[in-house]
Amino acid sequence: MLSSREDNALLDSAKIASSKAVRSSMALGITIKVIRDHEIIAVNPDRSIKVIRKIAKTSIDVSSLRKGMILERK
Repeated sequence: MLSSREDNALLDSAKIASSKAVRSSMALGITIKVIRDHEIIAVNPDRSIKVIRKIAKTSIDVSSLRKGMILERK
């Protein structure tokens, strides 16, 4: 298990790496895709946004869950 200090270090380095990747992609004129508010969005280098598609949010029936069950997403 990772300690909370190690968790924080990993999260901080992931944030820095992702912001550098986005900045580099924008500078090179590459469109990036992000997930925001249950939608897949394409962000163009000129910062214009286009919704690619919506992601359906399915509900889970928690009444049939038991302790120790393994959930798999299909």
